Amino acid sequence: MSSSTGMIGIDLKKGDRVDITRPLVRFIRGAFPEKVEDIMVGIEDLSKMRDSSLTPEKSEKGVDSLLRYYLQLTSMDSKLPINENQIHITFTWYDAFYKDSVFSGKRGSQSNSLFERSAILFNMGALSSQIAAAQNLDTDDGLKIAAKYFQVASGAFSHLRDKMVPMLQKIPTPDLSIEVLSSLTLLMQAQAQECIYHKAVADKMKEKVTCRLAASGMDLYSEAYKAMSNVNMKGSSWDKWTATCLAKQNYLGGLAEYYQSVNAKASNAIGEELSRLKEADKCLTDAVKQSSGNFECKDVQSKINRALAAAEKDNNFIYHERVPNIKDLPAIGRAPVAKPTPLPSQIEGWSDVFAALVPLNVQQAATMYASRKDHLIHVELTKLRDATQSLNSALNQMNLPAALEDLSGKEMPASLLEKGSDVRTKGGIMQLRKLFEELPQLLQRNEEILRDTMKSIDDEENNDKHLRSQFGEKWQRTKSEDINRNMREQGQKYQQILDNAKNADKIVREKFEKNFQAIDILSKDETELVNSIPAGGAQSLSQEGQKAVATLKSYLDQVKLLKGERDSLEEKFKAGGDTEEIISKFSQLNVENNLFNDEAISSEQLEKVYGPLQAAVQDSIKSQDDLIAKITTANDEFVRSKSGSTTDPRSETMTSLANGYDAFIELQSNLQEGNKFYNNLTKILTTFQSQVNDFVFARNTEKEDLMKTLQSNIAKAAPPARPAPPTFHQQAAPAATPAAATSAAVPPPSQSSSVGTPGLSSGPTPQAPPLAPPAAPQSYGAAYYSGVQGYNPTYGYPQTQYGGYYTYPGPQYPPGQYSYGQYPPTQYPPGQYPPAQYPPGQYPPGQHPPYTGPK
Repeated sequence: MSSSTGMIGIDLKKGDRVDITRPLVRFIRGAFPEKVEDIMVGIEDLSKMRDSSLTPEKSEKGVDSLLRYYLQLTSMDSKLPINENQIHITFTWYDAFYKDSVFSGKRGSQSNSLFERSAILFNMGALSSQIAAAQNLDTDDGLKIAAKYFQVASGAFSHLRDKMVPMLQKIPTPDLSIEVLSSLTLLMQAQAQECIYHKAVADKMKEKVTCRLAASGMDLYSEAYKAMSNVNMKGSSWDKWTATCLAKQNYLGGLAEYYQSVNAKASNAIGEELSRLKEADKCLTDAVKQSSGNFECKDVQSKINRALAAAEKDNNFIYHERVPNIKDLPAIGRAPVAKPTPLPSQIEGWSDVFAALVPLNVQQAATMYASRKDHLIHVELTKLRDATQSLNSALNQMNLPAALEDLSGKEMPASLLEKGSDVRTKGGIMQLRKLFEELPQLLQRNEEILRDTMKSIDDEENNDKHLRSQFGEKWQRTKSEDINRNMREQGQKYQQILDNAKNADKIVREKFEKNFQAIDILSKDETELVNSIPAGGAQSLSQEGQKAVATLKSYLDQVKLLKGERDSLEEKFKAGGDTEEIISKFSQLNVENNLFNDEAISSEQLEKVYGPLQAAVQDSIKSQDDLIAKITTANDEFVRSKSGSTTDPRSETMTSLANGYDAFIELQSNLQEGNKFYNNLTKILTTFQSQVNDFVFARNTEKEDLMKTLQSNIAKAAPPARPAPPTFHQQAAPAATPAAATSAAVPPPSQSSSVGTPGLSSGPTPQAPPLAPPAAPQSYGAAYYSGVQGYNPTYGYPQTQYGGYYTYPGPQYPPGQYSYGQYPPTQYPPGQYPPAQYPPGQYPPGQHPPYTGPK
């Protein structure tokens, strides 16, 4: 606080250094692997911004650096989200109003960029207030700079109160509460208004202006005082500032009345002049008392006193006007010039260091579009492949085209030779076996990655539960089970995918076993393939049969054409080169409006690109149905025209081989897709594992920091109060009688005994002395072992604690002190006696009580 003007500057929040580079690089490698090298410079720049924000320069340059870092955090939030589930960086900031907040525990730690931005914006407001409060208000430039930066500070605190703190899950430190920020917003605005008033006076503006400016300043200080009075910040400068606000309220209120009295005098309203001067004098008197010397206001009070004395003299001797009540006078006008400066969204020379990255919501929208596109393509290609498989099956059942190529029953059909050659070229049955052998290994690798990842999640959660049960309410951090829920759901999704993949693998293997013999024959060389087919009898065709053969060959040519068109359609589906187009469209919409309907846009884009291809698929399937019907009719005519047997083994074998070829092609495609699927899934699971490892690492770091804080708090805390001794230990022991002293060696008589021995003294039962247990050891600091109960740095580990008292090793105790429930030597609890002694009236054989009669 400035001693001459009473202007208040807010202390900055102190923060801990933290490594932000490694978590950012890990996330970028997973989310933007192709961008890692390009944005390393940006990460280094961000780290430098963060370091400089901890100790900003007390100048305009310092405010500018804080604003740049704040804007960078805001800009990157949509691309690199810092939170507990994605980029886990724990930021720690201390309360600004407690000088010892670093040691008092008034600190906040959260893993989100919103808390970091809130702390930076608070410091921007605090630093602006310090710059303003440090100005020389006797100069024109000083008044301008002070008014500017108080308004900047008010704008920062206002934005923080209205836009940011409400989104925090909890208020991490008292200085970020809504009540405190509201108070600071009003206080900074009031101080700015006061500077503007002083500038108007220095510029010799008319009293009609200065009184209005002062009155508005009074209003703002009044609001600030009310707001600050509702905040409990004991142990800080807050109460002193609150009193200053009240003093400034009366100070500016008195000045407003004074300048309005000048206006009244100019209008010859002498009564009003006197009334306002009296009110001004009253306000200044209160201000002098309330200011406690925090700012100079006695000169103004003297000035008003002189004006009041002169006005009263003139009225008494000249005007003799009635002095109205101040409440009956019209209110002074207002001129609230000072306003909170809105927080800028862009400053000259600043640019986003991560401009090359696509915002995550755009990336997610593009990913959803790609997922919808992939689903559409999968559905349409499945339709085509199922239709082709159905076509091949129908032709195989009719033994086409082999039946047309083997009318003699001796020649090997050319189509079958081509199929055998194709199978051998593609590796045959050995290639299928190799692919089958790779699948279990790939599956096992994925299962191990997922199992290890889920175990890491379980271990971290169990550790958190253990520490939470151990430390109770002191373990103040978000529960692991609350923040790992998404990861668990993601892991369960991957497990379901693996289960479905295993079922698919089983179906593929069953199909392989069913067609194994036919594929094995097709895998052999041409000679063995020909020899494996039984010979058949020659077949003669009628004229109608020959026409049917020509018709079938024509239809089979159409089948080849149809399959060629489908291959072309499949290539067009797989091309899918509209990714950049859709990202560009989403990015443009994101700039215009952060919320956009990506589903509607995706549907529109898919219809535009793939609508014509989907129509072509439908046409192809319809053409196939018509073609199969024509082929079936022509084949029936062909079969009726043949003179030979239609069920010979040769025909059955060729049909089986044709089915085996189709199965080979399908199996090879399935196995290759399965291999690719498992390899792609490995990359996805590895990324998932990396994200979980980052999460676990960050949680462990957070855990260690919290453990250190708890350890530090325990080390600084006062030792627990010593519990009061048991009630029977606090009873004073009665004075021993001489008789009792002479019979010290004799066991005390039992108080419950009704039979005494004549001549024996019956003194009172000895009482144990008050228990004085040793105080608890004080050396917690470095020797405190986090998480282990009962550790005693002075006497070793572990020590047993009984009834709240610290015990000593073994049976040894400090001189003059005894274990709880024990008595000094030769003294025993009532009704108990030392070894080899007997109750009153009973003695060992041959022994008698001592003689106590007359000598």
